[in-house]
Amino acid sequence: MKSISKLFFVLIAVFAGLNTVKAQTSLKDDKADKAAEVKGFVQSKDYVFEATTKGSMPLGYHKFGVAIDRDTLIATLPGSSGKVKFDCTKYGYSEWRGKNGDWNVVIKPNTQMADVKQIKMEITPQGHAMVEVKRSHGGPLDLNGYVKQEDY
Repeated sequence: MKSISKLFFVLIAVFAGLNTVKAQTSLKDDKADKAAEVKGFVQSKDYVFEATTKGSMPLGYHKFGVAIDRDTLIATLPGSSGKVKFDCTKYGYSEWRGKNGDWNVVIKPNTQMADVKQIKMEITPQGHAMVEVKRSHGGPLDLNGYVKQEDY
């Protein structure tokens, strides 16, 4: 009877170990899939940055962000006296992979739209983003959030 109960516990331990290995493999696959997705929309210029915080201050859901499309840039940013909104169809866009695997993106509107000179993004392979908006007047605007594929 003792040998049957020992065998039962060994089988349970082996089964639990196999599930852990499967879960770890699945998590690695999920991360790889997300990294490929982020790479795809960063390189194709077709995504949205959703801001969740300005510095350490939480922002409302879907209130502020930057939408990048192949031929249009649309932004709604927090300003000192409310929202700053602008859009343009002429802008510079460059992206490259950083040493740590993050994507670096620099966007420069070709016209002085709403005081914005440049938008710099650092995007992790998992889609988290740190954004710095350089303005003509006033200091930089630091935002944190995430990037996602836009659903049109």
